[in-house]
Amino acid sequence: MDKKNDVIVVGAGPVGTLCALALAQTGAKVTVLEQEAAIPEVPRAAIYFPSTLAVLEELGLLEELNSIGLINRTFATHIPEFGYTSVVTSRPVEGNPFDYQLHAGQHDVARVAIEHAKKLGVDVLFQHIVTALTDGEDGVTLTAETPEGSKTFAASWVIGADGARSTVRKLAGIEFEGHTWPERFIATNVKFDFRKLGYEQANFVCDPVNMAVIAQLDNAGLWRCTYMEDASLPLESYEERVHQRYEWFMQGSKDYEIVSASPYMLHQRAAATLNKGHVLLAGDAAHATNPCGGLGLTSGIWTGMVLADLLGAIIRGEEDASILDRYSAERRRIFWDVVTPAATENKRMLQESDPDQRQKDLLGVKAMTDDPDSGTMLMLFAYKVIGDVLRPGSRWADTDPTPRVALDLAGRQHQIH
Repeated sequence: MDKKNDVIVVGAGPVGTLCALALAQTGAKVTVLEQEAAIPEVPRAAIYFPSTLAVLEELGLLEELNSIGLINRTFATHIPEFGYTSVVTSRPVEGNPFDYQLHAGQHDVARVAIEHAKKLGVDVLFQHIVTALTDGEDGVTLTAETPEGSKTFAASWVIGADGARSTVRKLAGIEFEGHTWPERFIATNVKFDFRKLGYEQANFVCDPVNMAVIAQLDNAGLWRCTYMEDASLPLESYEERVHQRYEWFMQGSKDYEIVSASPYMLHQRAAATLNKGHVLLAGDAAHATNPCGGLGLTSGIWTGMVLADLLGAIIRGEEDASILDRYSAERRRIFWDVVTPAATENKRMLQESDPDQRQKDLLGVKAMTDDPDSGTMLMLFAYKVIGDVLRPGSRWADTDPTPRVALDLAGRQHQIH
């Protein structure tokens, strides 16, 4: 058996690796187990709003990731039916430390986090597939299948950050409450100059048939084009349909190179509890939302950061483990009361089919365009996912700048989803 850890994190995506780093920075002994042979590079959410930039800065990663990713201050909403495009820009506002969002692949964030975590003694073990979990009075024991055979690991706590289909959550017998949407998302990375067709660096395309979220990922010509299709279509032929959909998005141009494509189902689900015994959940393992608007990655990272802070305090003897009940309740509240309504409204607007409602949406987008502060409001909205950090001594206690910004927020944030 591996010597006992304070914490084992299952999953080496951005949430798992950032959790591991945050815990290691408090002195905890941490091991990360990842089932894949390397950090997964499948296309997934890639936009980091200011609330997440605050996390990256606090953990000491932001400067490096800024140099890797793309800094963006503009957002466009395209409504092809009416030939209308709205472009809003975030501007500096007193009290707001970040007036931009960062576009970067999740694999880049995880890689940089791992590099920093390893310097603090974190072990990151790939090709370790968790198959069994036993929760006892003093902690948990995990069994993992590896290329060298079965191995056993012991820890005081385990964090399941292993995605919406979380093995840890299933082994702990925790229900995943909510629903799965009837559509399938196809996320693609493609080399193509979308700017020549009038796209900005981040875009919503609102269309009942060809809705899409399109964003530039780097300065070397790589873009993300994510669109929706009916989940009843055969999964095995989704790649053939990519070219058909590109015909519309790229206005007939064939001058593109598909780098990768990945289908996934859309969920609106949260674990019945985020803590059970010594088993804890974060990221998509804790709650999974449709990704329209980028709140899944944002809320997943913040759930992980609140958890890492609390768990570090418990390990140091500063907090009782009972605070984890409050953690579970608060993060579920944030998911159901903040994330879900906003993501659901974004999804509705992107694919709205009712002509009267599309007209109303057009008026709303025009009003946003006419408001010089709307770009900044978009950036500020994501701070809502921080919620209550649950203890006065939290390293995240003063992260939310919205009470301090020199901007009249009263009655306006409802406009921004």
